[in-house]
Amino acid sequence: MVTHLFMPNKQLSQIFFWPLIIALVSMAGLIFALVVDDARECLANAAIAIPVLVAIFFYWIQPLFSRR
Repeated sequence: MVTHLFMPNKQLSQIFFWPLIIALVSMAGLIFALVVDDARECLANAAIAIPVLVAIFFYWIQPLFSRR
């Protein structure tokens, strides 16, 4: 199959490591946002924004750099 030339074999832990970290950080941010009501809420908002920022990076910013 042609995809073997472009995609090296990876273990399941290598594939799901960063998505798991992003999910845990955003879940902690959601829980933290429900528990606190002061200036620490900005930290929770930043944790919640991480999946959105990662999606923006891989959808818009990385293709711009790969064209050069």
